[in-house]
Amino acid sequence: MTFLKVLLVVLLAFWLISLIRVGGRVCYGQKGLSAAVLIGPMRVQVLPAKPKKKKKAKKKEDQPPPQAEKHEKSASKDRPGTLSRLMKLLPVVGQACGSLKRKIRIDDLELELILGGSDPAAVALSYGQANAALGMLWPIFDHNFKVKRHAFQIDLDHGRTQTAVELQAAVTMTVGQIVVLAGHYGPKALFTWIKSGRPAGKRQEALTHE
Repeated sequence: MTFLKVLLVVLLAFWLISLIRVGGRVCYGQKGLSAAVLIGPMRVQVLPAKPKKKKKAKKKEDQPPPQAEKHEKSASKDRPGTLSRLMKLLPVVGQACGSLKRKIRIDDLELELILGGSDPAAVALSYGQANAALGMLWPIFDHNFKVKRHAFQIDLDHGRTQTAVELQAAVTMTVGQIVVLAGHYGPKALFTWIKSGRPAGKRQEALTHE
């Protein structure tokens, strides 16, 4: 009985942890860009970063001998670059994004756009284009995400010389959803990344053996 009680308590604890929502909040406006990581009710500021204390300059490490540098350069030439390796990951990322449909929750999405400028005709044209773009984008958001709260405001002000934008968005997922996605697509991404990092000769040998 004691073992079953402990097991039930552990399972309950894991279940409660899986319900915790984690994500991020991004704000952009006149004050600049700010970002924070959301962990349940906690908020950890990421941008703007807090100023760090100045550290003492470290001594320069001994430079490797020229022969070692040549060896490293020759080895790096055979290996693919980071961009090509990231391109190999795109199919896995696409599959993961497809499975995220209706799982990501947008807790808050606010947009305030006040158009201004010296040319009234150009401002009026931009106003129409902004409303048309919002009309096309909003159904995509509403269909693919769970939007808890949203507020959009697009106005034009001929007295302004510049356009003002205020945007904030908060996006979260549960820990359980993240664990399931990581367990399903994590090994695929890791295997693809390791395989794409092999030199061209070794990749060709692996293909011939297969």
